[in-house]
Amino acid sequence: MEFWTSLVSLLGVLASLMNILQAVLPQELWFATFRFLNRALNYFSSYCYCDVAEMDGVNTNELYNAVQLYLSSFASTSTSGSRLSLTRSINSSATTFGLSNDDCINDVFDGVAVQWEHMVIQGQSQTFSWQPHPDEKRGFRLRIRKRDKDLILNSYLDYIMGKASDIRRNNQQRLLYTNSLSRSLDSRGQPWESVPFKHPSTFDTLSMDPDRKRNIMEDLRNFATGQAHYQQTGGAWKRRYLLSGLPGTGKSSMIAAMANLLGYDIYILKLTEVHSKSELLNLLMKTSSKSIIVIEDIDRLVNPSKRSKMPQAATPQSYYDPSASDSLCSLEDGNNNTITFWELLNFPDGLWSCCGSERIFIYTTSHFEKLDPALLESSRMDMQICMS
Repeated sequence: MEFWTSLVSLLGVLASLMNILQAVLPQELWFATFRFLNRALNYFSSYCYCDVAEMDGVNTNELYNAVQLYLSSFASTSTSGSRLSLTRSINSSATTFGLSNDDCINDVFDGVAVQWEHMVIQGQSQTFSWQPHPDEKRGFRLRIRKRDKDLILNSYLDYIMGKASDIRRNNQQRLLYTNSLSRSLDSRGQPWESVPFKHPSTFDTLSMDPDRKRNIMEDLRNFATGQAHYQQTGGAWKRRYLLSGLPGTGKSSMIAAMANLLGYDIYILKLTEVHSKSELLNLLMKTSSKSIIVIEDIDRLVNPSKRSKMPQAATPQSYYDPSASDSLCSLEDGNNNTITFWELLNFPDGLWSCCGSERIFIYTTSHFEKLDPALLESSRMDMQICMS
């Protein structure tokens, strides 16, 4: 009893001393002293800490997503976490387990014990803004002994990435993304809106020539397992398909069958909702790996080299079929911010291709005869699929 009384008294004296020093010392000196004490404690500590932030610049940190998925796979059975966050998406039958704010969970890899902490930092509220901004910053903090850091850190993170990839492939829930209407952002600053993707279409249910179907499936599987090939050749890990056919011939069913075969998410890029280069790049850079990006009605896009053949009174909207009420190039702000035909097609091949990997681009059209010949070149499309 006397021990606890003495401890409380000592803590009270230390708190009073800290308040006095904070009031007497200049703010700069106080911060410098605090940093020195913090570094001294870290130097004598036997642990080191690694932070995994949710956002990496303008892109989502894939390591954060992998850690979140990996920890959720055993969070429900772990005895170290005291609080769990339970979520269930709309139209989903699966419950997702995760760590609550500032909660911790223990893990063991190769006999080495580590600890993960989920951190959420609330952002400052803004009185007025033209666009919504994320109101919080999320991340995971890994605590590991200093003597074990060089031994297992890299291999442990590679193990997490591999396990997360396996979980994604085995998980039946896929996501369907569409670019937000009216150039709005969601509450976390993302330009894509998602819903759970459930579609019964598979290659077994598709009505098409068996040999043609077999060739498409083989091409998709070779792509999904071809990481070593793309690394060896130095090319972007991507594949491009041109999907043509009249409305009702099964283009959407084919896309769903591809997603179900590979376990990929689907991004539907609506060209009529994109108005500038920066907006297009922002959308494409924030697509995840292992995804199918669908660009609809590519026949509406006109090669800018043909502008000289168009009437002199043509407006910026003439990049598209004149029958379009809205268009990808409907805005031209005087800073050459208009999207061109080649910029849309070259994105998967250019330097921007490093922003993601293992992505399939599908261009759809209901009017094959209206397509620009440049789009049909073998260097532009890896495979053409005609639905009938």
